[in-house]
Amino acid sequence: MSTSTCRLAIAITLTLFACSSEPPGEGKSYVLVHGAWMGAAGWEPVADRLRAEGAEVIVPELPAHGRDPAPPGDASLAGYVDRVSAAIDGAESPVLLVGHSMGGVVISAAAEARSADIAALIYVAAYVPDDGQSLFDLAMSDEDSQVGASLVDNGDGTVGIRSDAFPDLFCADCDADARAALVAGYRDEPVAPLAMPVALTDGAYGSLPRTYVGTARDRVISPSLQSRMISATPMDREVTLATSHVPMLAAPDALADALLDE
Repeated sequence: MSTSTCRLAIAITLTLFACSSEPPGEGKSYVLVHGAWMGAAGWEPVADRLRAEGAEVIVPELPAHGRDPAPPGDASLAGYVDRVSAAIDGAESPVLLVGHSMGGVVISAAAEARSADIAALIYVAAYVPDDGQSLFDLAMSDEDSQVGASLVDNGDGTVGIRSDAFPDLFCADCDADARAALVAGYRDEPVAPLAMPVALTDGAYGSLPRTYVGTARDRVISPSLQSRMISATPMDREVTLATSHVPMLAAPDALADALLDE
């Protein structure tokens, strides 16, 4: 075979290989769970990117959050888990179950109930509870969090964050559009689910691979608490993004890349 013919054959082979390679999200199913004071809309930039890469993505709205009509008094951790379970039922199993912030507690509880339908757990700037812990237990141990001074007890079973403090606490590195989206999705947070401890076992929750996506400039869940939670609940994979508490708005492509690498 002549040199020119050989080069042509190699070029054709490389072209065919490039055309036949699948997008990085092909065959993957993600369920993305939002955190406190936010709704499902916060995930939209990441969800759009994952879908563009061929992934199936479901983003449930937790009861009494975002556009969900339930009153805060009806919110419960069990209700959150039920909503996530319904999302798992609507996806091609097993799913990659992703939780942001408070959503870390929710996906842990959901994993205990649905471990057979979950491929892996991915915590994004999230609380990672031990068996018997509540979100309050973890949050009260976070001496480096800057949220406490801006909390407002509404006296009706909800807690808020001062409107003048909320954007910078959650997304100081967001651009104007992302900050507007963050504020638009805000709702005061039901308190009762935050105090509910989770029951976790090695045979169900503990059997699943876990990833932690940390946020190095986080003012809500401090990097120091993130490190302590990872020490208490070792992860199979760790990724750190140089962002605030809301990387899905501050750096959606970087977060999507971290999820696609799972």
